Amino acid sequence: MMIQRLLVVILLTLAGPLSAQEGWPLELTDPAFETEPADLLLPMPCGAAMAFQKVSVPVDASDPLADRRVRLGQSRDQTGYADYLLPAYLRGPFEDDDSGTTYYYIARYELTRGQYRALMGDCEAPSRVDRLAQGGLGWFDAVAIAQRYNEWLLQNATNALPHVDDAPAFVRLPTEAEWEYATRGGARVDATQFPAPLFFGNGDLRDYARFQASGSSRGTLGPVGLRKPNPLGLFDVYGNAEELMLEPFRLNAVGRPGGQVGGIVTRGGSVLSSADQIYSAQRTEYPPFDAAKGTPLRAETFGVRFVLAAPITTTDQRLNEIRDRWMELANADQNGATVDPVARITTLIEAEIDPRRRDELDNLKLEFRRARDRAQTALQQSARATLLAGAVFVDSLDENAADIENKAGNIRLLIDLQRAGENSPVYGRQVEKHVAEIKQMRHVQSTYLLSFRAALETLSTDIGATDREAAYNVLREELSLSERENTLRTLDRFWEDLVAYEARPDITPAQLLYVALN
Repeated sequence: MMIQRLLVVILLTLAGPLSAQEGWPLELTDPAFETEPADLLLPMPCGAAMAFQKVSVPVDASDPLADRRVRLGQSRDQTGYADYLLPAYLRGPFEDDDSGTTYYYIARYELTRGQYRALMGDCEAPSRVDRLAQGGLGWFDAVAIAQRYNEWLLQNATNALPHVDDAPAFVRLPTEAEWEYATRGGARVDATQFPAPLFFGNGDLRDYARFQASGSSRGTLGPVGLRKPNPLGLFDVYGNAEELMLEPFRLNAVGRPGGQVGGIVTRGGSVLSSADQIYSAQRTEYPPFDAAKGTPLRAETFGVRFVLAAPITTTDQRLNEIRDRWMELANADQNGATVDPVARITTLIEAEIDPRRRDELDNLKLEFRRARDRAQTALQQSARATLLAGAVFVDSLDENAADIENKAGNIRLLIDLQRAGENSPVYGRQVEKHVAEIKQMRHVQSTYLLSFRAALETLSTDIGATDREAAYNVLREELSLSERENTLRTLDRFWEDLVAYEARPDITPAQLLYVALN
């Protein structure tokens, strides 16, 4: 982190005329730096900087077509037309060498007045006012600001940008999926909390958001970073400025995007929003132009939070990897064996002279591939769920074995007391009670063991080794990011058990129990 910040200072010193000033105080560029510095600090003109946070997307980065299926939205009838539950797919442009997964960057704070001013070429010394969120923007303004920032970075600070192969990252507006996934806390938040309307559960919204009833907004945008952050360390994702999105608005057609493309979208609510209008899935449509003025629509509450993206096909080699993987998935079934249907349909299409029948065959081929893609996604989700269930069974078997041992210890103590001459009838009744309880515990143990074996059997026979390992790596990263260390340890134990079971699937229940407990 210190090396990164030193690099920023050097780049600000060596950059063009607009950045000749001394770097701005971190209180203006990363207000939370004393508690936890930003993951990335990018230089800006005039000595300013923009703080970014890393958003991990746990997928197998070695597979160029692997992505993460997440369910976004909320099950609210009144606003379901806009924000009902909807599947989305994510993948980060950058690869984490340690975990083998992907990530992207999103700005830690909303664009401030000072940052906007610096990008516009105004290098006047910064003041407290420069920490206020920048409002009054339109969608076209936000795109133009991103363009201006990219041009400055490429001309003055290319080395400060993350790179994919030799391609530098670029700044843009976030997609709705990127914004909502990050707002909910991404893989940093516990999986049981991720679907909730608010990332903080039962806390007080006023601690996290500047909104209409917060007692201090007065309908005007405030300084960034004054409220508490979300689990990823992002500030003001709720309230303050409503944040412009990259793509246009679509209705939610009861679980899928509607076909009609509409106006611009903002997310997160603003200082004018009431408490019930602020939640992670909330989205609002506006027309892109002000019909009365004949100009792009701007509003005092419209702001922006940028992301860092990168091209996908960065090199010819990368393009070939993508093409090869696509062909592999397109021409293989779930077990990796070559199948004939697609090839046969392709042959029929090439031989068909009736244009209508060719179109029908093309549609059939497309639907076949879509179905296979859905099956592959479901397979990965099933593998992760089974791995997690196996880890839970390991934990349950541990607790059960410890309880049995405690009861057995009590029985031994009572027997020792009886042998020492204390033949109280109470001891005999207690021994009988403990024996009955151990019998019940062993019955529970056999049930756990049956489920444990079923999880091992499913993973070893129904899911291929490649898919199984990919699911294991993704699940490990999820548990690590959400700091579920105990579950992570039992998952690793279950993975070792799976390796042992695959080598000898016919082991006896006693041997299986030994494997589970050791």
